[in-house]
Amino acid sequence: MIAPDPAELNPAEGTISLLANLPLVIHERLGYWARHLRPRLLGRPVRWVQSRSADDLESALAGAACPIVVLDLGRRPRVGLEELDRAVEVAPGAMVLVLDPESGEGVATLARELGATHVISGVAPPPAVAGLLARWLPLALRRTGRDGWSSSLRPEPEPEPWNWLAPYLGERPGVSRIPRP
Repeated sequence: MIAPDPAELNPAEGTISLLANLPLVIHERLGYWARHLRPRLLGRPVRWVQSRSADDLESALAGAACPIVVLDLGRRPRVGLEELDRAVEVAPGAMVLVLDPESGEGVATLARELGATHVISGVAPPPAVAGLLARWLPLALRRTGRDGWSSSLRPEPEPEPWNWLAPYLGERPGVSRIPRP
C-alpha cells in the first residue's frame, strides 16, 4: 500500500481514505486539459470525467458532494459562464477552476460572482493548474467526508449471463442464439 502524502494528512481529522474517488470534471471543447492533467495527477484519488456539453456537465455533477471542476471558457466566454452558473446550481459544493485564455474584460469578476472558486486569466501552464488541483484534492475529500456522501455514477449494466460462456461455445460475445426472456 502506498502511504499518503503528508499534505493529505490532517491530525485533527485523521487520514484521508485512499479509496475515495472524487469526481474531477474537465469541461472543455478540445481535450487539451485532459491530456495534460491526467499524467500530472496520476495516482490521485480522482474519477476522471470529461464533458463537452452543458448536459454532460450537469449529469457529471449530479449527486456529487464536492466535485472539482475545470471549466475552460475558450473563445466562448458567455456560453462558458452560463455553464458555470448551471454547474454551481447543480453542485453548490463544487470547487470550480475557470480558465479564461482570452483574458476577457470583466470575465474573471463575473465568474467569481457566479461561484467560481478560482479564475486564471491568460496563459495557464499545465503544471501550475495541476499543482492547484493537487492542493484542492485533500480539501475536497475532507469536505465530502464532512458534508456527507456522494451518489455514485449509474452502475455499468450487468453483462448477460450467457456471454461469459461464448468463448467456450465458439460464439462471439454479445451475439447469442439463446432467446431473451
